Amino acid sequence: MCLLVLTPALALASTWVMLLVLLRASPARVDRVYTAFARLCLRVAGTRLEVRGLHHLQTGQAYVVVPNHESDWDPVVLVASLAALRLRAVIKEQVARIAVLGHALLATGNVRVERTDTAGDAQRIRDAMAARAPGVSMLFYAEGTRSRDGALHAFKKGAFVTAIAYGLPVLPVGTAGTRRIWPPLTLRIRSGPVAIEVGPAIPVAGLGPGDRDDLRDRTHAAVRELRTEARRRLRALGVEPGGID
Repeated sequence: MCLLVLTPALALASTWVMLLVLLRASPARVDRVYTAFARLCLRVAGTRLEVRGLHHLQTGQAYVVVPNHESDWDPVVLVASLAALRLRAVIKEQVARIAVLGHALLATGNVRVERTDTAGDAQRIRDAMAARAPGVSMLFYAEGTRSRDGALHAFKKGAFVTAIAYGLPVLPVGTAGTRRIWPPLTLRIRSGPVAIEVGPAIPVAGLGPGDRDDLRDRTHAAVRELRTEARRRLRALGVEPGGID
């Protein structure tokens, strides 16, 4: 039932974003459409957000945002939770190809990656970061794709190369509950809570290309800890988050 409501709403929101782009509306107006759609999704689905750690965000600061990725519901949850940020994302080729939605996302600074074209993906990210307005944060799902088994997997290097190259601190985020709400390969969206833990930003000042792997490992450890705490909070509410600890 949720998808019957949200699919046309997504098409309408995407069309509205494209119209704003054509009219050269301010980025703030585009951001409001994204946030409003995310909040509509949560309302229709009955998703209750339990967010902690927003005090770690600094006004006007842009970040490379790195969360774990367990469900297609994650983007909705993160856009709503991190509404204080001007957030854009690295998105999969399959999403970029969706009619209207893909055009809207690419036209507003989100970045398409193919995962089979490493050099091309890296160049597209560089192009997007070069065109990025000050204050815009870039979200990377550093695991590369949604976790099939619900465990936290190893991180790829792109987010950390980008953070160091552009001097953006890394913002680790732990999410729990989205896999239960929208499991992989299903059409049913369940109601229930989602716990979000935003950690302290990891600074990159003074780091160079040779520090990439250490930054990746530090971020992975931070996300793992935040994810564990988010899962603990859900269980305290009597909700099993699903997946693997």
